[in-house]
Amino acid sequence: MIGNQTKGKSFRGLLDYLENKEESSLIGGNMFGTNARELAREFRLSRQLNPEAEKVVHHVSLSLSPGEQLDNDTWCEVADKYMNAMGYTANQYAIYRHSDRNHDHIHICASRISLDDGKITRDSWEYVRSEKIIRQLELEYGLQQTLNSKEKLSRAPSVGQQQRFEREQLEYEQGERNTPPQQPIKTQLIELIDRATVDKPTMPQLMERLQLLGVEVRHGLTRNGKSKGISYSWNDQKFSGTSLGPAYM
Repeated sequence: MIGNQTKGKSFRGLLDYLENKEESSLIGGNMFGTNARELAREFRLSRQLNPEAEKVVHHVSLSLSPGEQLDNDTWCEVADKYMNAMGYTANQYAIYRHSDRNHDHIHICASRISLDDGKITRDSWEYVRSEKIIRQLELEYGLQQTLNSKEKLSRAPSVGQQQRFEREQLEYEQGERNTPPQQPIKTQLIELIDRATVDKPTMPQLMERLQLLGVEVRHGLTRNGKSKGISYSWNDQKFSGTSLGPAYM
């Protein structure tokens, strides 16, 4: 199952898009509205709790592998579990199912504003957390486990690194070296970060954990407190979050 997430400003704009697609149906969520107009009006409730917030619309799509299909009730179970695991426990959301492509998929239109306290739901390490949750749901519902293109790209060593690893592996198997080859440093670093983020830590907690594993983390902030980016140092090599992939920025 492949998941994608985006943020936006207009509930009505997203809802109109989701509703007007061919073979579209509103199958679930935690709201009372039955169409785009009613749902957009209902979303005003959470928006009024935090009127200064800008990008309050959270759009998630979950797509099955070609040939796989779930019924509406099961899709709603998957979506509800996904949203709760992502921390959207007190947020409004609606679930649309589209059958206009050659694989089964749903869209979730959610408010990032919690009805409990009016605060924006935490989105740190959102991509990493989403991928871990999707892997768990695949196992729970017997779905094919997949990696999306971004994750494949982030984990792929360079051609030279891969050739060296394969050469050293062959030498080890033929008895020409005493120890098996190590995975490229980049791959090892990604595995360490994944291990450290399994339970959704805060940034200070993550930095402390990685430091214990020997990874130095630098997280720059602007004067307004917004992230300028993140970089990692390990085994005398430095990597920007961008170079590791979208999940590690």
